[in-house]
Amino acid sequence: YTDGWAAVLNLTPMEGIFEALAVRIQARDAAAEEEFVAMFQRRIRGFALANAGDLALADELSQDVLWAVIRALREGKVEQPAQLPAFVWGTARNLLNGRLRTRSREKLQPLTDDMELSRPAVEQAEFERHRAAHQAIGTLEPHERGVLLLSLVDGLQADDIAARIGITAEAVRQRKSRALKKLSEILATRSQPATLGLL
Repeated sequence: YTDGWAAVLNLTPMEGIFEALAVRIQARDAAAEEEFVAMFQRRIRGFALANAGDLALADELSQDVLWAVIRALREGKVEQPAQLPAFVWGTARNLLNGRLRTRSREKLQPLTDDMELSRPAVEQAEFERHRAAHQAIGTLEPHERGVLLLSLVDGLQADDIAARIGITAEAVRQRKSRALKKLSEILATRSQPATLGLL
């Protein structure tokens, strides 16, 4: 059927496939719509992901593009159905550009008098506490820093740390105690609370 259609309209085999698919979709052939989705969904998603770098946006955009093209085909609004891929990519580009423009405008939204400004201040304070804690850890002796990170970051117990670095569990506890004391002193001199739990 497709080869005969292509021959009559002087189309290439692929153009004949797209032309026939468009006719079937216009006739509300559900199987044809499924074929169209299988043919283009992954490609549209890959295009959006490559250009936007956002997986959620890529998934959402692929659905929007597929539905927009199917609706256009149903309504006979695709003027050159044999060039269906070009119509699909044009639709994908337009919708993606619209999404990116909207995102850009949201990022550049001007401040107003009634906007909540306390949250950025809280986030800044949180950042400063993190930075102070990491800088303080950087001043420790390597053997103390290693034990502290294995304990606080990796969540290892003294026995596990001892087995990993080849010392006794008691030695691990002593190193951790000394390291915590040094950090408390360093953070106190910088007027920062001891926030090792933030690591």
